Amino acid sequence: MNYLILDPSQKTNSGEFKISNQDRIVHILKVLQKKEGDKIKSGLLNDSLGIFKILKITPQEILGSYTPIIKPKRRSPGINLIVSVQRPPTVEKILELAGVWGVQSLEFRLATLSRTEYLTSPVWKEENIKEKLILGMEQGGNVFLPKLDLGFVPPGKNIPFEKKQSISERVSSPQTFLYLDKKGKFIQEFLPLEEKEYSILVGPEPGWTKTELEIFRKYNIPGVRLSSSVLRSEQAVSFFLSQWENSVSRLEGQRIRK
Repeated sequence: MNYLILDPSQKTNSGEFKISNQDRIVHILKVLQKKEGDKIKSGLLNDSLGIFKILKITPQEILGSYTPIIKPKRRSPGINLIVSVQRPPTVEKILELAGVWGVQSLEFRLATLSRTEYLTSPVWKEENIKEKLILGMEQGGNVFLPKLDLGFVPPGKNIPFEKKQSISERVSSPQTFLYLDKKGKFIQEFLPLEEKEYSILVGPEPGWTKTELEIFRKYNIPGVRLSSSVLRSEQAVSFFLSQWENSVSRLEGQRIRK
């Protein structure tokens, strides 16, 4: 934890913040070795970065005050990650990466070759998803919680899953899409980035089918190449976000010099 992310729901009537999550309490006391009167770099969800001062510690909670210092801005252009259903450990890694970097939104949807047995995992529960996103945000110092959308309803007891909208159906909406593909163009070839938002399609482990690729061509969606190597899904997301940030930074630098 590099930053403690506070939620407005933790604010008490007196204006202080109460931390009752036992994992965070243990981390603050045992790992960070903080005590009453100490300060922690912090952030208020979707608002600001600042300092949290510990006022009181009990076995059940930590009470403290929060002082905002700066108002960060969302990344621009915004990135909407649209990821095909992956194996649960991969989903957890992608959630943390999305939280670290600060994507605008994150969607998980079924692709043709997605493994539907993965939908039985508890990883899709809202509280588990938010926990992984927050862990990433606390690592990266990002205060903006990505908007989340599942293109399916996970199965329940004796109830099969329900598909809402697949990736192939999703691309018909009026957005600027790019899909990750080893045969695509490098990000630098798409410069300058003139749109306010870009939606990035991440395929399943077996890859895109011919039918899906034909649909992408139908809607004039270009492919993005990240490496000459075959990447795991979480590696592809990490490579993309890193290369995208580098390209945007260079572009901004060129504009400033002009």
